[in-house]
Amino acid sequence: MEDTPIILDDQNSRANEEIKQVDIDCVFVNPFQPRRHFAQEELLELAQSILAVGLIHPPVVRPRPDGLTYELVSGERRYRATQLAGLKTIAVLVRASSHEISAQAALIENIQRVDLNPIEIAKALHSLTEQFGLQQEVLAIRIGKKRSTVSNYLRLLTLPKSIQDGVSSNSISMGHAKAILSLNGFEKQSLLFEIILRDDLNVREAEEAALRISEKSKKERLVYTNRNFFLEQIAERIQQKLGTKVNIQGKGKKGKITINYYNLDDLDRLIAIFEA
Repeated sequence: MEDTPIILDDQNSRANEEIKQVDIDCVFVNPFQPRRHFAQEELLELAQSILAVGLIHPPVVRPRPDGLTYELVSGERRYRATQLAGLKTIAVLVRASSHEISAQAALIENIQRVDLNPIEIAKALHSLTEQFGLQQEVLAIRIGKKRSTVSNYLRLLTLPKSIQDGVSSNSISMGHAKAILSLNGFEKQSLLFEIILRDDLNVREAEEAALRISEKSKKERLVYTNRNFFLEQIAERIQQKLGTKVNIQGKGKKGKITINYYNLDDLDRLIAIFEA
């Protein structure tokens, strides 16, 4: 069972909050907002609601260094819908907090939203680990997830861009992505991705396909490792003389030669060569 979410917050911020009506042009998007895509239809519905009954929950903002403008901490969808509604001002909850606290709060709050796709979550988690130095264990506690869950999200960012796009667009699920991640190398990962899309595999079928691809790759590597290039050269010389496929398998000083024929006429031709 996962831990209860813990929201990062500035200890003094709650004591310095006030609701203000401000010029909407004075509010700017938080650059650390992980969500990059907002459904236009949902924004239109929210804009109509705001025009009808007003903005029920004001977005949270923090003052910018110039003292005249504000940066969103949370509530970008409400902010965008208010813009879409054509309103010139917006009610906001002004919270005094540092830039770092604001950035972390925006990322953590949005990670806990259910409408972020896995790649958006992965990028937000990556920002928290890289830009703010949060270890995966600490991060897991703050967002209310298991450490293994955090690790699985971050691994998504190692996938080829085409597969990441597939996750973002819901062409494949997180479970499909984990099956793909079980394979090493972009070539094998891309192959499984194409098979999943082509055959509409469920997660269990994708895991089985990943196992087959992995086993086949191991066999091919073993065959390559055990290849005897000297015998291959001899087989090629015999093939040229006989005009058919020849295979030589050797073990120590012994071995066997396999000569293919494709019909009875071809067999008669080979016998004639040996009898000559």
